[in-house]
Amino acid sequence: MKTRLIGFFKSDLLFTLSLILALVTCLTGRFSWSFIDYKVIFSLFGLMLVINGLEHAGLLHTLGQTILQKSQYLRTLIRSIVLLSFFSSMLLTNDVAILTLLPMYIMLTRGIQERSSVLLGAVYLTAAANMGSSLFPFGNPQNLFLFSYYAIPLPRFLATTATFVGLSLLALLLLIQLLPKKPLTIRVEPVIFKKKETTVYSGLLLVMILGIFGLLPMPAAVGLTAAVIFFQNKQLFVKVDYLLLLTFVFFFLIVGNIQAQTVIIDTIQPYFQESHQALIGSILLSQVISNVPAAILIAPFTTLEKALLLGVNLGGLGTLIASLANLIAYKLIKQALPQETKQYQKRFYLVNTALLITVAAVVYILL
Repeated sequence: MKTRLIGFFKSDLLFTLSLILALVTCLTGRFSWSFIDYKVIFSLFGLMLVINGLEHAGLLHTLGQTILQKSQYLRTLIRSIVLLSFFSSMLLTNDVAILTLLPMYIMLTRGIQERSSVLLGAVYLTAAANMGSSLFPFGNPQNLFLFSYYAIPLPRFLATTATFVGLSLLALLLLIQLLPKKPLTIRVEPVIFKKKETTVYSGLLLVMILGIFGLLPMPAAVGLTAAVIFFQNKQLFVKVDYLLLLTFVFFFLIVGNIQAQTVIIDTIQPYFQESHQALIGSILLSQVISNVPAAILIAPFTTLEKALLLGVNLGGLGTLIASLANLIAYKLIKQALPQETKQYQKRFYLVNTALLITVAAVVYILL
């Protein structure tokens, strides 16, 4: 029992760290339900349900197999799977894009001799999911939080993220073009695509998006989504990442107590009162605590939502812990290709550092 408990807390260090910090801050400060942003929590819950449904219906697998059938070269395959990861993550989140597409990519490329290009493809796929998910408020958790926290109008939000996303896509395509053009022969396995379920879950995704944009009351949007999914496929409730939801709750409690400490506020706030400082600060903090908690921790100390939004999304590049999606990809690689994990890490840090420095430099100039 003790071993299982230790294993549980070691399996998700971000959850464990946030739990400990929440307990410490609540014991030294106070616990208050008002610290928690319920709109963000319930929005995430509803989106997780819907996205799990779309994944179960086989939407991404079907698109992936269609692409593979048309790929004659390894470079073409990598470009196609990276573009699918990039654009699908805009609606289905970066985590889902990686969880669905990376295992399929690993399986299909297992017998290919050009291992350097294959591993680079896995790195590009992961970076594409992080970058593509940055466009819309519901693409990743940090965007959803900042969109809600600052009540950013959608046109202004998209005007901020579109430049970064466009630059990222251009950089990725240029990197892919440098890969050798090797002939490719892959046997495509048939997949089950459930059209009726896809239609239902797509409709529920629209309901959740309307709720996020305030066009529907959020309780009604989440309630309707949960009710339909309960009768459609109640097993999807089991697949919800409840630890991530609790992690958000813990960070809200931490931030709520930090805001009550004037000494801490006076120390932190000056570093986030100028756009370029806020951009760099949020990028650097994301490298050590991940970009989702970085967004939650920094937001109360600055009114520069544009710099923070760009910073935490850029901050998903860099280290393995800079984004939860990076850790998911690393775990998948470690499980499927244990002998190549170190090679993957080397390429991951090389590509991510190059992308981060290049795109961040352009964003810094344009900010």
